[in-house]
Amino acid sequence: MKYQYRFKDKSLEQALNVIYGEEFVEDEVNRQMTNTTSYICFDIDHSSTTISKGEIAEINEYNPDEWNPFPEVNPPECGEYLVTFKDEDADYVQQNYFDMLGRWETAHSDVIAFRALPAPYQPEETK
Repeated sequence: MKYQYRFKDKSLEQALNVIYGEEFVEDEVNRQMTNTTSYICFDIDHSSTTISKGEIAEINEYNPDEWNPFPEVNPPECGEYLVTFKDEDADYVQQNYFDMLGRWETAHSDVIAFRALPAPYQPEETK
């Protein structure tokens, strides 16, 4: 399971993971981030720690079936994607390659969103 949220301070995250365990920390953050308090409380076996929700940032996760805003979300791996470009007066869509260095093959326009390529057309078999 991936985090829906990430700690801004990695050393804080590492310390909490050592004390409480990575799975417990992840579960508590995911469970408590949407409640009305301004803090997250980690409490297990007479050990309790409270941190401000301001220490945690929301992660926009990649969704292959939707448009993902770029650069807020990066492709999960290098490869071909369907990309929306902003180019002077208009936005347009084309296929583009995202490389290992985190760059798009066509750099003359600004990439504003991307998504997985659809599966190729498969004609229905007639019986």
